[in-house]
Amino acid sequence: MFSIPKLTLGTYLMHGEQLTNAVDEALRIGYRSFDTARFYENEKELGDALEMLLPKYNLVSSDIYVITKLFPLPVGGGNSNPEIIEQQVRESLKNLGRSYIDLLLIHYPRPFENSDLDPSNPETRRIIWKKLENLKNSGIIRNLGVSNYESRHIEEIRAYSSLVPAVNQVEYHPHFQRGELRDYCRSRGIQFQAFSPLGRQNAQLLKDPEILKISEKLQKPVAWIILRWAVQNGVGVVSKSITPSRLAQNFEATVGTDFVLGPEEMRILNGLNRDSPYVEDNGWLSI
Repeated sequence: MFSIPKLTLGTYLMHGEQLTNAVDEALRIGYRSFDTARFYENEKELGDALEMLLPKYNLVSSDIYVITKLFPLPVGGGNSNPEIIEQQVRESLKNLGRSYIDLLLIHYPRPFENSDLDPSNPETRRIIWKKLENLKNSGIIRNLGVSNYESRHIEEIRAYSSLVPAVNQVEYHPHFQRGELRDYCRSRGIQFQAFSPLGRQNAQLLKDPEILKISEKLQKPVAWIILRWAVQNGVGVVSKSITPSRLAQNFEATVGTDFVLGPEEMRILNGLNRDSPYVEDNGWLSI
């Protein structure tokens, strides 16, 4: 069964020296997976950082798992959309300095330019999926997935493709547990991956009294508790930090520790859902 690394370093809003330093420290700690997107406008910076830093740690490109993302394109321009999609994928490959992309995600269930209620949204999803499926068959994409998709968006794919998304990357944390969507993905063999697992540092989440109690009891930071909870629920984590101590803490919580949350802690955390998203991605609104 397909699986993704437990922990991936997110690079949203990282640029320049800040990104290079974060990648350097992450590689030193043991990170081997990195998440970017064309929309982040830092693919080349990530590619350059990896090219420069991998020899420092006796690593090669194939040791590193890279995730990037691509928005659907608005319907229009005749048959040009599939060709533009391929051009964008090849640009991403060049930016990243790689001959293949480990995991390419459709970034959102509609084009950036479209409204949520644009009736062309389903067609834009079909066009990009079929083109990326062809590119996957050619070998330049190893795995194909989606981000911010609801079950109804994934069900559409079954009408025109036998390929199931490998991953659905969505906002996920104790206050937004997406139980129905997570169960659906599991039933289809789709790996669930969390972005913003700390709710973009939302105070309601990080100061939740129940989480604070567990943190105090176990003498572990709140972020450690939340990330460990996600991993023990079988969810992959994309976590962003530029601070060396937090990079190390996140790695310990997800990859490098034998210290686990017990059944009682998991029961409490699993009971904290508020159906409260804390970031601006609202894929469920897109038709």
